[in-house]
Amino acid sequence: TPARRTGGSAAVTGRHRLVDLVREALRFLLGTCLGLTVDLGVFEAAVRLEAAPGVANVVSSGCAVVVMYLVVTRYVFRADRSRSSFALFVAYYAVSIATFSIVIQILHETTGWLPFICKLVSLPLSFAANFVSSKVIFRRAGRPAESPSDGPVAGRNVVEAGEATR
Repeated sequence: TPARRTGGSAAVTGRHRLVDLVREALRFLLGTCLGLTVDLGVFEAAVRLEAAPGVANVVSSGCAVVVMYLVVTRYVFRADRSRSSFALFVAYYAVSIATFSIVIQILHETTGWLPFICKLVSLPLSFAANFVSSKVIFRRAGRPAESPSDGPVAGRNVVEAGEATR
């Protein structure tokens, strides 16, 4: 049977979910690279202007949050943008930024490493926390992930057209 050859429908579904998760993580990574470019550029400029590393991180991260929101909603999770999702996203990132700013400041003060190195050291944990939190904020109730080149999900236009006529 086809299910037996593919390892069973549960195994196929599990693989599809894993593939979708990996695709989301890769898109998030690309978006993070864009946000990180903004973040690191502003951070370095602020430090050169003699801002404390923790303060420089708050400013640079704030700029990156706006870039990330735009990328995450459009390309990673394909979520609708709204004031409430933006507020929730910013609120989460405010806590994340504050936490990692303290980590960077403490790391700098205890190791004597350059602030930029301390910022780089914080990135893997920051990426993981931000991906998981963004996924929760923008989780999509049962809808399969679409790529920008995919057409609409089957039947979705019919439902949307029906809702638009109410």
